[in-house]
Parts: sequence; C-alpha cells; structure tokens
Amino acid sequence: MSNISIEHVIVHELIKEAQKDFNHSKRYNLRDSELDKLNPIVQQLVDGVVELYGSRGNLAHHGAFKTDPTKRGPVPDLFTAYHSAPNSNTVAFIELTKEVMKQMYEEARNQIWSSGGYVVFTDYKHQGFRYLLVTMIKKKNGVTISENLNPEEMMHLELNYINQAARINFYRYHEYLEADEAKREELNYLSFISKTNGQSASAYFIAALGCNKGMASAGATRKLPNEIRKFFRKNPELLPQADEFRNKIIKYLERQHDANVPASLTDVEAIAFEQMSLLDEDKRDELLKGMMSHLNSEAVGIPTDFVVNKGSLDKLRKVAYKTPLFSFNFDKELLGDNADARIYYNDETGNLSFNKLPEEAKTKIRLALKEKNKIVDTEEDSE
Repeated sequence: MSNISIEHVIVHELIKEAQKDFNHSKRYNLRDSELDKLNPIVQQLVDGVVELYGSRGNLAHHGAFKTDPTKRGPVPDLFTAYHSAPNSNTVAFIELTKEVMKQMYEEARNQIWSSGGYVVFTDYKHQGFRYLLVTMIKKKNGVTISENLNPEEMMHLELNYINQAARINFYRYHEYLEADEAKREELNYLSFISKTNGQSASAYFIAALGCNKGMASAGATRKLPNEIRKFFRKNPELLPQADEFRNKIIKYLERQHDANVPASLTDVEAIAFEQMSLLDEDKRDELLKGMMSHLNSEAVGIPTDFVVNKGSLDKLRKVAYKTPLFSFNFDKELLGDNADARIYYNDETGNLSFNKLPEEAKTKIRLALKEKNKIVDTEEDSE
C-alpha cells in the first residue's frame, strides 16, 4: 500500500511538436475535473513519479521562486494564494493548474525546439510534508492517456529519468515567508529537475513556474563532506572509509575551486564509484543510489552543481587559532592524536607538537633561537 496521500491530482496536455509552432487555436487540452485519486492507475502514476523524483539519475536543483518581478511571472503569486487557503480546495487547485498551463504556453511559444506532453499536477502528503508536484510526461513514457485526459493503462512508467519536474514543499515555503531576509538566503522550499539548461527545449517548463536555483554556495560547500561522512558511517561496508572519503571530497572541492569550475554531484558519484570498487556490484549500486538520494534530498539539499565557497572550504580543511602571542593555521588532515602524526596533539598534557618539519622551517626556528640567545647573553653581560 502506498504511503503517499493524494489530495488532488489532474492531467492537462500541452500540444506542441518540436521544431514546429503551436496551433494557437488548440494550444492545450485542459481537464475541468480532477482525476479519481482512488483509481489504481492514477495511484501508480503518482507513486512512480514521487519515487523517482530526486533519485540517482534524477537529481534536482534546489531553490526558490525568482524575486525579480520582471522575470518571475504570475505563478509564484498564484501558488502563494493557493498555499494560504485554509482548506484544500478542488476548485482552487484546478484553477491554479490551468493558470500554470497558460504560462507554459507563453514560455514555450518562444522556443521552437520545445515540445509538449502531458503535465501531471499532484497535491499530496508524504512523510508528514505536503507538496505540489508538477511533472511533464512525454507520450513515450509508457502511459496511455485518453482524449479526455484519463490514464487508461500503464505498462510501466518509463521514468528511468524525468525530463522536467518541479516540487514545492508547503511547510518550507511557510518557513520562508516567516523568515527575515538573512534567513531566507539559506532556505530552499522548491526543487526542480531539468535535463537541459539555458534557452533549450525544456527551459520553458522551469521558466513558466518561476523557479530559481538557490542554496548559497557556502552552505553546499560546508555540508557536502560532512553529509558524505554521515552516510558512510551509517553503512557498515563503508564505515572504515568514512573519514578517508570525506578528505577525498575536500580535496576534490579544492581542485574545483583552484580551477574556478563548479563542483557537481555527478563528479562525487564518480569518486564514490571508485572508492567502492571492491564491493559487490549490486551492493555498490545500492549504496551509490542511497548516497545520491541522501545528498540531493530535501532535508540535505545539496544541489546538482554549485560554486565552491572559499570561506567554507578553508573552515573544512584548516585548524586556525590566534592570540596576541601566537597563532597557527594548518590542514586538518595533518592533525592526529598519536606521536606519528605530522601534527600531534596530546590531550593529557595539552601539548601540540609539529613533527617532520621541512628544512626551511627548521632553519627559521634555529635562527630565531640564536637571536633569542644573543639577546639573553647581551642582557647578562650588561649586568
């Protein structure tokens, strides 16, 4: 039995072939009533989309609505009104979905490569959260839908990957509305999947909804290595490698920052694949799938790609301390609690020891000691 509770669900159709203009007299096919949410085929359709959303191969960008009034379009304000309604309302739901379809038409008409398809709108509850999910399903996706937009048959939902989808979390949106400006910078309440970028065949879908990439790069940089380690520690097969792999990810972030290119979850998956190379193939695939779902989940919110933030990166890799008398700043990976470590901390004595110093450092220390001794000798002679 599904653990998804469907509040409202409807299907509309955007009618357009790629490389052809709209027939503007028949731009879309809109239903006037909801689908039967108790229909097993409808439930299977919703379950399939929800299960795949944010999974490996369907990683989502996390973000918020655009704030620029000249770019955001009408959908964000329409959703705000729908979200604020005290009760779940069928009429309001259908009206919202039709307005979104009109905006999709407005965006798609300017992109010759865009193509239409069935658009499934679902207002549902899952694991205590309420969502609005909008998904584009192409006619090849294994779903037979009649002219009056009823799902009649589903051999299998060929959603090995989703082309376009967006999901809004009602609770997180409420948090955002209640937050101050500083807090809003760190909050994401929507996510979206788009297989292509820019002014491309599917860009109209995201533009119509007014979506914008969010999560500050500082937060993504800070969270990625620690969430990786957390996932490894939860799995017995990976536990011994948790700290080692965290350090690998930090090194990866350093390389991306130095090269001035974004970090991506695709790269992280490739590094993890190599790290897990000795595991059984099925187990490795299971762990990789779980890791990617964890990182890209709404709770964690690592986006598909992000710019590495230098401030967060330095905090990950450095131990820094400063007083008026002395200071130190070194890579965390050099620190250890045994005498063989390059930098050894003895918790019993409270002493910090630097081992295997390079010759240049030793020369500077020797010179400093000589200068200090000369000063002491001079002071003694004067007495």
